[in-house]
Amino acid sequence: MLGLPDVALHFQTAGVTVLLYDPRSTGLSDGTPRNEIDPVKQAADYSDALTFLSTQASVYPSQLFFWGMSFSAVVALCAATTDKRIRGVLAIAPLTDLTYKPEHRRAKVLQQCMQDRASQSAGNEPYYLPLLNEQGENPAGFGVGLEREEYARIVAAGRKLAKGHVNRTTIQSYYHMAMWQPFGLWAGVAPTPVMFVVPEMDTVSPAERQREYFDTKLGNAPRRLHLVEGAGHMDIVQGAHLEGLMEVKMRFVQDILEGRVEVSGDETR
Repeated sequence: MLGLPDVALHFQTAGVTVLLYDPRSTGLSDGTPRNEIDPVKQAADYSDALTFLSTQASVYPSQLFFWGMSFSAVVALCAATTDKRIRGVLAIAPLTDLTYKPEHRRAKVLQQCMQDRASQSAGNEPYYLPLLNEQGENPAGFGVGLEREEYARIVAAGRKLAKGHVNRTTIQSYYHMAMWQPFGLWAGVAPTPVMFVVPEMDTVSPAERQREYFDTKLGNAPRRLHLVEGAGHMDIVQGAHLEGLMEVKMRFVQDILEGRVEVSGDETR
């Protein structure tokens, strides 16, 4: 995704070792079928990535954190419910709506998933759909896509969301999504501390919904929410917001490492 290498560089400049990778079967990572999204496997991959990172000479294994943005923030929080080796989770603009719009599309898409499974059993290649159209919408009606103006600028400039990114996904990805109910899992993140970074003007995952989930879905986990005034969903990892947000995130990390575990409260920048 655009902006993530810059985030990693800012962490590195602050003295933090970062493992930045594409989810399995996407971008520069291995895995087949290509561009098949399976969030349960992605959560397991967070733990495998943590295991790898903990063996590196530049890393203190007792000071590891999960970081995720948008959909990956949802995955990171799920991974944190089972992997207690980490010290905290930084969830940046987590998605809060994984439903179909309109809802009746769900039955049609899942019917196509079953047809595709039968087709693959007969030796055919997986069926693919565009992940987003030129309006930034998901053709299957899943979720809310991306902010239209931002995605239009990406398309107009001929840019890719990431190196190796292909704007398509297997239809089986929607089967995997249908079998995944992440928000009910989040209460299990406790006692791991959590930080939400919430863009005030987020139209992909509205700020008020992120705040609601922060208040109600995390069980007894220590938590901190930081509201970024004037920022949209994609703005949060780009441009003018990067440096200020790095200070906020590093303060959260330091609070955890220095034993100030019971962090709480609502900050605005």
